Amino acid sequence: MSTTSTSCAIVTCTQIPYVFCYCCSKNLCLDHLSNHTALVNSQSKSSIDQIKRINFDKLIANDRLKLEKWRDDSLKKIHRYYEKKCDELDEFYAQKSLHQQQELTDTKFQTTILDIQQNGIPIHIRSLPIDNNLITFGELKTQEFDIINLSSPIKTYNISKSSGIGMATNNQSLLIDQNPDVILFNQDSIVTEQFTWKYGSIRDMCWSFGLNSFIIITEMNKTYLINENTLSIDCIEPMMNQLWMSCTCSNSLLYLLSLSNAVVEFNLLPTLSYDRRWDQPDTCKKHETIKDISCNEDTLALVIISYSTKMAHLVLRSLTTFDLLFSIRLDMIVHSSYQLPIRCCPFKNHQWLVSEANTSRLFYIGKNGKLQGTLKYDQQPYNAILFGSRILVIRTETTINFHEL
Repeated sequence: MSTTSTSCAIVTCTQIPYVFCYCCSKNLCLDHLSNHTALVNSQSKSSIDQIKRINFDKLIANDRLKLEKWRDDSLKKIHRYYEKKCDELDEFYAQKSLHQQQELTDTKFQTTILDIQQNGIPIHIRSLPIDNNLITFGELKTQEFDIINLSSPIKTYNISKSSGIGMATNNQSLLIDQNPDVILFNQDSIVTEQFTWKYGSIRDMCWSFGLNSFIIITEMNKTYLINENTLSIDCIEPMMNQLWMSCTCSNSLLYLLSLSNAVVEFNLLPTLSYDRRWDQPDTCKKHETIKDISCNEDTLALVIISYSTKMAHLVLRSLTTFDLLFSIRLDMIVHSSYQLPIRCCPFKNHQWLVSEANTSRLFYIGKNGKLQGTLKYDQQPYNAILFGSRILVIRTETTINFHEL
């Protein structure tokens, strides 16, 4: 503490201060110094007591469970890759044998057979690289993102025009629908799985951490689960016999948007059960329509348009109380003939990204509900999603674009 000539921090005090508390940045007279010191000591003791009450063993145990789950999931992926390569190896030898049986008259046949017997076939195996930054502890240093400076795609995957707009990610894999298939990408933007989808046109998809599965809703009023590890597909029994337009998950809760602008909450664990429902005017006004919904932890974002006012808003609500947290008007004009999608996705640090295909723009919105920036995209962005922490995936009519952040 140091002497100072300014007034005492206590508003009602008229005495001259003699000390400055660097801890609180306050000027104090001698009469109030002792009270202030006692208060600071009391607060310090309270903080120490709170630290002592923290059960670090329990926190460590919980975090170890997360690491164990990551290890188990990684081992399953390695095993699946191994089994796939074993099958490819068997197929290679079968094709090789068939090919050489057809070339029995070839003069090089005996030499080739002898070489295979002695050396087998060349197998090129690279060691599995481990990125030491795959798992980090503590807070990550984050850089301010500016949508204006979005880089060109590091990779582009071409798709057919007849495909839908669905995308979902668990930060390790990205699932898209590419009619008539569904495709799984890894974090290197490489296709790891592709199989035919036989269960109706896909309307939307999301990831459930609670079920460790992708959830897909279709135009046939059906909901399906796709297990990432086994790729098994299970149909959930029809839920309330409604046409669902959009889906999103928050841990073990599933939220579905109906054609009537209702948001319905289902509990996924231990079994699927109806929980809560919100209808107009709680979800939106009578003359408005909800185009998309998306969860981020304990909040729900809704993209709402009005054909009467020709305006669009991004609305954020609490999932606990459904109270309004903020509403921001998006600078676009909505026409009654409007058909192209408007989608929203959670971004870093509780921020949001809205993709609007009609004017080919991206809206970057801060956690306080303020517009951080807009970008005119060079194609019509039908959908966007954050893949991990460093890749922004933007879906257009004919491409899947991977942008590095």
